[in-house]
Amino acid sequence: MIEKLSENEQREHRLAGRRGLAPSTSLRRHFIALARQVENWWQSQENRPARGLRIGVTSLESGAGRSTVSFNLAASMASLTRDSVLLLESDFGKHYVTRRLGFARSAGLSDVILGEADFETCVHPTPVGHLSVVGCGQRSDQEALELPFERLPQLLDEHASQFGNLVFDLPVANHLTAFHSLAPHLDGVLLTVDSKQIDQREIIRLRRQLESSGMAIVGLVINKS
Repeated sequence: MIEKLSENEQREHRLAGRRGLAPSTSLRRHFIALARQVENWWQSQENRPARGLRIGVTSLESGAGRSTVSFNLAASMASLTRDSVLLLESDFGKHYVTRRLGFARSAGLSDVILGEADFETCVHPTPVGHLSVVGCGQRSDQEALELPFERLPQLLDEHASQFGNLVFDLPVANHLTAFHSLAPHLDGVLLTVDSKQIDQREIIRLRRQLESSGMAIVGLVINKS
């Protein structure tokens, strides 16, 4: 049986799509639950630094929905805590988040890291309360491999301290992207997996790689199930 949406439900779906949010109330509840789990994990860390959480969302394959998860996680964190949350688009060259929001080609994270743009001018408000976004900037995914990511922690300490939590929309977790240059500067990583492409061996391999670098997989999001 095909259930027809009411006019209000159709309006909700259209509005959510324009804002980059999950298109249904039930899905948004799942992201709220995910945000709570992430926050509980962070609060349980005994030696956490005196700042907000810096968490990334990645996947083992393209098309697993990591940008959607990143945006909705950040929006849910902002809704739960009422603190300002910053989403940093760091899947360089893809512009999935900023294209939806209408400023895909503006200066962003890659330009800030290179000292070619001021951090504050790259922060954009979103239609979601308490949520701002920094785009990935002008560099392609291959050019991003040469970025001086060792500058990132200091940049964040100096310019992003007004935000409670930082969420990174990371590239695919392989050696052809900047993932392994970015991940060591974060507190943890959420792994998004397409329900039709679950490979437990690859998940275990990535977990071991991250743990050997002092990183942790905070959780696993099975998408498109």
